[in-house]
Amino acid sequence: MLVGVDVTLMPYIVKWIPKDLDIPVDHSIHYEQLEQAMEFACRVLPLNPKRIWIEDHEGMMHADHDRILQHAGNRPSSTSA
Repeated sequence: MLVGVDVTLMPYIVKWIPKDLDIPVDHSIHYEQLEQAMEFACRVLPLNPKRIWIEDHEGMMHADHDRILQHAGNRPSSTSA
């Protein structure tokens, strides 16, 4: 721990509305980095959520559905054709 240094971590939370529900799911794991949250959000996309987004602990959105879709499209494919 650094003495005299205020280190504030901003947790990122992935939330989504499942295709068959109307209420959001708040993923219980909080990520320290936005990139970590984006990777998890990309793994949720195959569930075809109505909407998915990433927000911080104060409820401020850091990535909307379109940004997550764009990030997923830019990721290297994990399967070979």
